[in-house]
Amino acid sequence: MLVECHPHADPEAWLLENPGFVSGGNLRWWRDQFAVEERRNEEQGLGDAYDQLSDEASKIAPGSDGMIFLPAMQGAMAPEWNGAARGVFYGLTLAHTRDHMTRAILEGSAFALRDILEAMRDSGLGVRRLTIVGGGAKGPLWRQIKADVTGLPVRVPESVETTATGAAILAAVGAGVHAGVADAVEAFVSFRPDEHEPDPSAREAYDEAYRRYRELYFALVPVFEGGS
Repeated sequence: MLVECHPHADPEAWLLENPGFVSGGNLRWWRDQFAVEERRNEEQGLGDAYDQLSDEASKIAPGSDGMIFLPAMQGAMAPEWNGAARGVFYGLTLAHTRDHMTRAILEGSAFALRDILEAMRDSGLGVRRLTIVGGGAKGPLWRQIKADVTGLPVRVPESVETTATGAAILAAVGAGVHAGVADAVEAFVSFRPDEHEPDPSAREAYDEAYRRYRELYFALVPVFEGGS
């Protein structure tokens, strides 16, 4: 009840996925509700609002000085499927700032990603790297956090519009331009040179924060279910 298996468009492969985890939506909610100045700057051509938020969050140490965010804004899809779960900021003190909360959102989504990867490993898959696409691929801080939390290198395709790329790959195979999906991928897909490697100095802080994230979630399960 964390990942599910589907037939793949490539007859030589299967797709193992978590079907509904909301990651970028959490950050978009934060930007829309609590980044008025950054959005105003963006409207005036003074920089992307997400980049401004990330620049400030990058000054906060890994682990957000004890703050944990549970990214269950539409129910939880990790560490388990639970529609009654809700988003939570935990560990707030007078010493914390909005930048701590921004970083905690980025880290909380990375912790949920680690939950999913652990389930994939438990199913017998050897996970070697992360390929990040879509809006979540834009920010270098978030990519580095995902690398540090999961212990895996993170790369980004030259084109992050992967739905269109996938359609083109399948069309090329169907038209006989390429013999198979793997051959077409070699022709259509390339990656940016700035791959993010895990930072060993952040590992201990993130292992501890991940442990607390899971303890917090399971401690709150009776509260979530009592409110449903």
